[in-house]
Amino acid sequence: MFYQYLFLSVLCVALPVLSFDLRKDTGGLAVYWGQNSLSLQTDEKEEEQDLQDYCNSTTPPDIILLAFHHVFTQDPQINLSKHCDKYFKGSQMLDCTALAPQIQACQEKGIKILLSMGGATGAYSITDNDTADTYAQTVVDTYLSGNSSDVLRPFGDAVLDGVDLDIEGGGDTGYAEFTNKLRELEPEVLITAAPQCAFPDAMLGDALDNGWVDAVFIQFYNNFCNAGTGEFNFDTWADWAKGTSKNPDVKLYIGSPACQACASTGYLGAEKLGEVYSDAKNSNGDVLGGIMLWDAGAAYYDENGGTPIAQQLKESVLESTVSGGDAEKSADVSSDESSAPAAPLVKRIAQEPPRTIVGRDAMPNSDDHQDVKHHSFLLGNPYGG
Repeated sequence: MFYQYLFLSVLCVALPVLSFDLRKDTGGLAVYWGQNSLSLQTDEKEEEQDLQDYCNSTTPPDIILLAFHHVFTQDPQINLSKHCDKYFKGSQMLDCTALAPQIQACQEKGIKILLSMGGATGAYSITDNDTADTYAQTVVDTYLSGNSSDVLRPFGDAVLDGVDLDIEGGGDTGYAEFTNKLRELEPEVLITAAPQCAFPDAMLGDALDNGWVDAVFIQFYNNFCNAGTGEFNFDTWADWAKGTSKNPDVKLYIGSPACQACASTGYLGAEKLGEVYSDAKNSNGDVLGGIMLWDAGAAYYDENGGTPIAQQLKESVLESTVSGGDAEKSADVSSDESSAPAAPLVKRIAQEPPRTIVGRDAMPNSDDHQDVKHHSFLLGNPYGG
């Protein structure tokens, strides 16, 4: 009996969980969550799971980007499709405080949660550097560690790990200043960007050259420079990382669609994407951070009942080197939890179809390439109403 109690006590002890350090670690998997593109892949028969379900997966992502903060700087708004549809009274800001426990639970597992700003369909811009400075403070107060009583916090007391810039319209002004000010206000904040692969990016080129980013999730799809083609230009981005970036340790991620219907062009599948990743690792492994997939719902689903692409990549391609950084967490490990199967990563739609509003467009990103095919995920009322 004594040994039985001793065994149980050992199982229930708080064990360290190493947190993925986006600034140092490699072999990471990043996914965008919130826009429910799985509904397009499955003709609205399936829908994206809750945030916590992906974090509880046996092969969870290392980084989750909440998509999107799609209206700023005037009357700022967010949209998470079907995941959140209630507004703060008298405001256009969604009240997603119910997601706070899920965000915090994911963070306790060492998963980084960032808010992606922009998207292909939205109304956003930064008009000048003064606006950039002011809005950086607003972002800190609204989503990060700020505690202003005058600001509505859509995720309640959850403190996100950082922000991602997926700027695909509205001009390129102010984003360099925005990242620099954000880092000044909150030095530990993670700042990432998601440019199109055409170099330099029309909307984020200045921010990447003159601002600060910790990682770049390059969209190697919906463009002439898609991964797996003769125009694949990871080497160009690697040269930028080594020679131009203000951050000498910036990490580059190869962005890819998680399903055929997730983009107009550029879907590769796990095997071919793995080959592309391996080649990039051999030639520029010092700046390669991992793989980004658009998006979570499709990444953890396989229509033929096979192994989802996210699981394939985590198990066979990505060799994560987790250092833990300064953010070691602890988690209670019990016999019940360790033996429990992973939560199913697909929900059946019973009544209303999902609302997907802000997707990924292919944007013309240089004067030499203006013929990029456009594709966006637009379904239902564009403001989730």
